Amino acid sequence: MSTARQYAAVVPSSMPSAFVLQWTLEVAAEVGVYAARHHSWIVHPADSGLTFALQPTQLYPVAAQFRRRTVTPALLDDRLEAARAAYRVDAVELALGYRSDANLGKRTRLAMVDDVWAMTLARARGQRPPERGSCCFIYVLPGVHECSGCPRLSATPSSDVTGSGT
Repeated sequence: MSTARQYAAVVPSSMPSAFVLQWTLEVAAEVGVYAARHHSWIVHPADSGLTFALQPTQLYPVAAQFRRRTVTPALLDDRLEAARAAYRVDAVELALGYRSDANLGKRTRLAMVDDVWAMTLARARGQRPPERGSCCFIYVLPGVHECSGCPRLSATPSSDVTGSGT
């Protein structure tokens, strides 16, 4: 079912565009965080053969797999930092090259790269979602409020939460 049908409203393109980018980044972040936390592995998204399956009706990622990883004797914090660096290289390229009907600004895209890693790591640690620098635009749906950590809740006049910034 489409979001527009589910909410019986026209949905601005910023919301689904942000969700698709966030979900795609989240696949790489989830694999990177959990491989580093639970194994002595670093997974470089572009070099790992990373693939994922989509939920059949709403099309969000539900499963991921990879074929290659780097084994490291590094301690957990060092593995997580190496995994974040590997993720960030590919995530920045993906975010900046992502084609969208909405005008997601460069700052929003780059903030989403870091936000997705931070949210994934917080979830893995059983922590609350951290404050975000990017917006998922879920608040545009009827009856829906900002998500936890939304930059709109602590927005300053110079914040780029509209997606239109450069």
